[in-house]
Amino acid sequence: MEQNPFFSEAYVVNVKQLVDPMHPEKGFFPQRVFVSHLAYENPVVFVTEGYGGSYAFGKRYLDELCPILKANQIFVEHRFFGKSIPDSVNWSDLTVENAAADQHHVVELFKKIYNRKWVNTGISKGGETALYHRMLYPDDVEVSVPFVAPLNFSVEEDRHPHFIEKEVATKNERKMVIAFQMEVLRRKDRLMPMFEQLCKERKYHFKAPEREIFDYSVMEFSFSFWQWGHSVKEIPATTATDKVIFDFFQKISSCSYFDIESGKATAPFFVQAHRQLGYYGYDTRPFRKLIETKDMSGYIERLFLDKNQIFPYDPEMSKETDRYLKSKATKVLLIYGGVDPWSASAATGGKNPGVVKIYQPGGSHRSRISNMPEPLKQRAIELLQGWLK
Repeated sequence: MEQNPFFSEAYVVNVKQLVDPMHPEKGFFPQRVFVSHLAYENPVVFVTEGYGGSYAFGKRYLDELCPILKANQIFVEHRFFGKSIPDSVNWSDLTVENAAADQHHVVELFKKIYNRKWVNTGISKGGETALYHRMLYPDDVEVSVPFVAPLNFSVEEDRHPHFIEKEVATKNERKMVIAFQMEVLRRKDRLMPMFEQLCKERKYHFKAPEREIFDYSVMEFSFSFWQWGHSVKEIPATTATDKVIFDFFQKISSCSYFDIESGKATAPFFVQAHRQLGYYGYDTRPFRKLIETKDMSGYIERLFLDKNQIFPYDPEMSKETDRYLKSKATKVLLIYGGVDPWSASAATGGKNPGVVKIYQPGGSHRSRISNMPEPLKQRAIELLQGWLK
């Protein structure tokens, strides 16, 4: 493992984890943990990745909380992703509870070495993972800093499309994004040959006909546009050529998102989304005069999952986390971006003073402490440093 210059040593450790803590007879699997050492007497930033963690090998990787808190870094790859996969995959073992038990076990092991204060953190799904871990094992860490972490309560949340259609940015900017989507749909018959050629060249295959995938990509466009913080100045004029329109459409909302082969690496995420985490839905009503695929409900099951990956949705873990944040949680800093659609389902502490939420104005899914306006950045830093004193 390459070592970031901030640390003095770095290691990759395989931690022996139970496939199912409630049923030890199911055996074990190795979970990758990346340990970057600064000093034994310093705090630990405990990164709960929501996906694979191969990028943590690189010497450029450094969680931004480590320099702020002068902390060691322990990074945990999520079960069923990357190299942290059992020899025999049983999707029933991929639960929020089991993942949190993994993280708890890692904390127990490394607290024998690092016995000062711990801070858990994660980005997006990793932020969700940090929230669930904190709720289920509240004494593992003193502070939690989830970044852009949604807390959903249904498989296809309607808060996200409502946010995109009614709340994000300005009314004029929302109109410009919708107008582009409308233009793509109007030109569908002219753009389909380009779409089909692209899929052929890149060997994309889908669980639905390509004309439907075209429609899904149009619906995905607005979510992706705002999620990654694009500017409406980038949007081509409606008088632009078919190629210009098509290229921008695919730049923002690539149909690779729906490709079967590309989706294999993220399949565990959709299992979790459909089972416990929830996700977002599409509202086709604003496009009903132009779109062919009128009803997109149930799209996760249809486009992303095999039969053995489908489980009944249970929101209880999200509801328990919501109750925990609004009542018992302390020293939780939630950070979101102002135009990020995931902010529509942002976690909240309600009236609980132990939970602080900071929105980055105009911020996207890339919102971090380091790219906040200076006053907000200083507020976050002072808050965290004060909590750890």
